[in-house]
Amino acid sequence: MAIEGKNADLIRRFKFYGFGFLLGIVLVGVIYKGRGCKMPGSVKLEELSSQTLILTKHAECRMNCRNISLEEIKYLLKFGKINYDKSNVRDKPCGTYAVEGNSQDGQELRVVIADCDTISKIVTAIDLKLENDKCDCD
Repeated sequence: MAIEGKNADLIRRFKFYGFGFLLGIVLVGVIYKGRGCKMPGSVKLEELSSQTLILTKHAECRMNCRNISLEEIKYLLKFGKINYDKSNVRDKPCGTYAVEGNSQDGQELRVVIADCDTISKIVTAIDLKLENDKCDCD
């Protein structure tokens, strides 16, 4: 009989704990409803795309030579990913970020963007599938 009393007490404790645990899950769900978690790369891409885009002369030449439009770059800033191996975030005066991804027409692109306060300077644009690059841009 002593064993049944201890089991009843244990079951009562589990019910009490389970009720509190479920209540906590519901409260957390209500408090944080609609909030998502974002990766640092996504936050940086949003920041770069919301800033004013400026093309350098070199980037303009590369884009014309490789048939890359500004709309494709904006698309890449929305759906691409930052390749931190090719980026140099501690560059002076502005950190550079290599954004990679596919354009709507299937080009595999890498765009190097300098993050200068409220301005995103497009430094260069590269079509990663092109093997023979005949662009003569200085």
